[in-house]
Amino acid sequence: MLRILFDMKIFRGAAILLFVGALVSCDAPRLNPLDPQNPDYQLSTIEGVIQTTALPKQPIQGVKVYWKNENLISFTDAQGKFLIDRLPQKQGWIYFEKDNYSTDSVNINLLNQKTVHVEISLNAIPKLEDYIIYTSVLNRYPDAQSDSLFVKAKISDAENDLSSVYVRCADLSIDKKLTLNSSSGYYENKFAPSDLNMKSVDEGIGKNFDISVYNAAGKEFKIGSSTIKRTIRQDIIFRSPANLETVTKPVKFSWGRFIPGYNFTYTLEIYTNANAPDRKIHVTGISKDAIEITTNSTDFNINNLPAGEYFWVIWVIDDFQNRVRSRPASFVIQ
Repeated sequence: MLRILFDMKIFRGAAILLFVGALVSCDAPRLNPLDPQNPDYQLSTIEGVIQTTALPKQPIQGVKVYWKNENLISFTDAQGKFLIDRLPQKQGWIYFEKDNYSTDSVNINLLNQKTVHVEISLNAIPKLEDYIIYTSVLNRYPDAQSDSLFVKAKISDAENDLSSVYVRCADLSIDKKLTLNSSSGYYENKFAPSDLNMKSVDEGIGKNFDISVYNAAGKEFKIGSSTIKRTIRQDIIFRSPANLETVTKPVKFSWGRFIPGYNFTYTLEIYTNANAPDRKIHVTGISKDAIEITTNSTDFNINNLPAGEYFWVIWVIDDFQNRVRSRPASFVIQ
């Protein structure tokens, strides 16, 4: 009899376990409030993937994903995926941030939603590869000077969707567009002081000149800044040849020593002496210690210049590309 009662207890226990298991395994209502399958579950999940805007799209690892409502942070994995779970069902903003990419955000409504999937493409911030800003001063007869400001910016962009590039100086209210030079790959422009509402380019010395770009979507990126270091106004005094002096080849060009107190090199140019001068010779990198140069080398050869009238000028160019040009000196080749 005891044996029978024991067997019946075992049977009833097994039956109860089977019943409970059936409730768990079938489509019976979930009673655990922390069970995501419970229809009364009050927490949600945001998941998603973040890729590059540039094609072909690539996952971006290490993007900071910030759910502002609960002050929660996650980061994308090697596949660009992220997951933030156990969130109260509210509406709020989620933010995406990574160095060298523009930030983005999405407003998400979690009300009555257990899982929200987000797919985001981040735009790589254009990169300023090179930025050159310098002044140029031309000495003219009888005793005049003309100033110019040159701005050149080389920019790389993964999406290749730049629509415009500007140079700006808040202190001087300067906001000017740069134009792409397809041969050099630089966005550049040349400005006279009047173009910039200045009396002289000297007013820009030490001021910040920013480079800002816009992409096709109209988003602005400030990608770099530089300053004008100096203007060079001291004239270089030429010696010879000058005043339509007749010369024979080879020719020695000489000038007075230039001592500004900083590093520089000389550049010498020869032009046709005409209403529309045509540059024929351009010799760069002449040592700052030089006061003459002779046309007897492959780097400086005027044997191909026909007989006629010419003029020459000498430039001083510092390490920041700021420069000054002498007044022209004329000569005649027979």
